[in-house]
Amino acid sequence: MIKEQKEIRFGVAGFPPAFFESRYKKKRENIFEWLNELNLDWIELQNTYGVKMKEEQAVLYRELAEKYKIGISLHAPYFITLASADDAIVQRSKERILQCFELAVRIGSKRIVFHPGHFPGKSEADRMDALKRIVDGLNSIKNKIPKGIYLYPETAGKHSQIGSVNDIIYICSRVEYTRPCIDVAHVHGFENGKLTTSESIIEILNLIEKELGRQYLEETHFHMYPVEIDRNGEKRHRAFEDRIENQQLELFSEVKENRYYPLAEHFVEAIKYKGVQPVIICEARDSQERGARMMKDLYLKKDGAEG
Repeated sequence: MIKEQKEIRFGVAGFPPAFFESRYKKKRENIFEWLNELNLDWIELQNTYGVKMKEEQAVLYRELAEKYKIGISLHAPYFITLASADDAIVQRSKERILQCFELAVRIGSKRIVFHPGHFPGKSEADRMDALKRIVDGLNSIKNKIPKGIYLYPETAGKHSQIGSVNDIIYICSRVEYTRPCIDVAHVHGFENGKLTTSESIIEILNLIEKELGRQYLEETHFHMYPVEIDRNGEKRHRAFEDRIENQQLELFSEVKENRYYPLAEHFVEAIKYKGVQPVIICEARDSQERGARMMKDLYLKKDGAEG
């Protein structure tokens, strides 16, 4: 199993379009060599519609990840819904989570990211009831969780979902095998476009440290990319080079320039200020590897190193 290094890691979500345009495109297992060639450090493998990887593929991925020094995290299926009032749906959600842990053992991963999901109702009381059901569901399977592998509940981008920063802190403070996944773009959407400075991102990091402790902040997993938003929150992922054409989007921000937020430089400034060295996954639209390299170059430049 890969040992997580005490250094900052930058990587991609899934298989970027540029991978399939490269000379490595014929075999998906070449992603590890491709990332190494780009001087990137991580891949988050998407299990969007279920955990279906064969044993031999998992073993091959683990061997190649070790060879090329690429870390692996897994993203659990999107239809996990522990907050459902339907016991059958909750049971299937638990089974999918446990399937992810089984794959994590085989593939050599220590991190599983998942969306807590939608919740029935609209009030804050409904949200709290949903959070309690999620915590109860996760704690009901804690004796089946392998030691040293953590589940990362991810912040949500829409108001109709469980996943505010406070929701994630609530779950992580009550389920021992969980750690926070902060999707910075999701927070920006959920908070109606508030992450327009490095200080606004530092506030989130400070809150995690205050409520959960420094160790949890050190182990926080990040997704980072710019996002287009509307009145419901996240609308779509954007590339860092994209520019706003619909100026109505400025209603959600005090900033008057035509860039999509959050900005890479603000995020890098924030993690440097806090002195953390996390895993950072880029989900920029059709440009994950470019966004990851941009953030790594910014980080190294601020360290006085070459990109």
